[in-house]
Amino acid sequence: MDWNRTKTILILTFLVFNIFLAGDLYKKKTEMSSLEYQNQITLEDQLKDLNVTYDNDPSLQAKKMAFISGNVHPFTEKEEKTLEENTSQDITLNGRKLISTLKKPYPISDPDAASAYSFFLETYVYEGGKYQYFRRDSNNPNIVYFVETYEDKPLYSQDSGMVIVTLEDDKVVSYTQTYLNLKKIVKERKIDPISETIGLLVSQQDIGAYDEVKDVSIGYYTVTSEDERDTFVFVPTWRVVVENKKNDKPERYYYVNAIEKTVFSDSEENADSDKGKEEEIDRKKVETEPSTPQSSTGD
Repeated sequence: MDWNRTKTILILTFLVFNIFLAGDLYKKKTEMSSLEYQNQITLEDQLKDLNVTYDNDPSLQAKKMAFISGNVHPFTEKEEKTLEENTSQDITLNGRKLISTLKKPYPISDPDAASAYSFFLETYVYEGGKYQYFRRDSNNPNIVYFVETYEDKPLYSQDSGMVIVTLEDDKVVSYTQTYLNLKKIVKERKIDPISETIGLLVSQQDIGAYDEVKDVSIGYYTVTSEDERDTFVFVPTWRVVVENKKNDKPERYYYVNAIEKTVFSDSEENADSDKGKEEEIDRKKVETEPSTPQSSTGD
């Protein structure tokens, strides 16, 4: 046997085999890159084909957020008296809810501007600086919603951690408040980019032809069941507001878990007028009851 010849053949065989493996690996990488690129342009093409408009704001991308929890705050008589002494309002504690009627209505320069309420919140409301303007009621513009925040990000779709203001002639005449003591319970994790959230809503046909994505924001949504009202758990969540450009149907609101890609169907906007009516009933009920504050230790 010619050993040198055999050795040369083996070396050439291994060289050809390695070239084949390298070529196959390069092909797979190229195919994966092409697939990723195809997936990226598929959403853009879909939106274009559906005539869907959407502003992909770079400032909303590549963030990290933590899971948080919140315990319902039981207002105390001391807190009630402090607010009454420092401001011109009558306060009644109704379980975990604080109900206020202003002795002198507080004027709001522009009821549609979030900044117009800042001084009122910080002065008249317990921990008012932690609340953020959310919106006016779609059925009753004299009712304005403010939601509690954690690290400047709002809490969505829950009754606790909210201030509901009643206006008359662009002046605050009363408000009700609930408050949550919030804390981080899980370390921060990277959230899904908004493009993936939009893609999910398109794939589920929640966003369709001639829809316009009017607003996108990031905050927290509670996953706590209705029978666990003392402690809430919140997950990072995208809020997407959608309106159709071809019909007069109301805006639609979607809440998408920014880590697990699940869509929450519950929406406080669909029931906002009912909430406003309930708060107005509570206020009127308190006005007809004795002025002695109720205990704040239970519901």
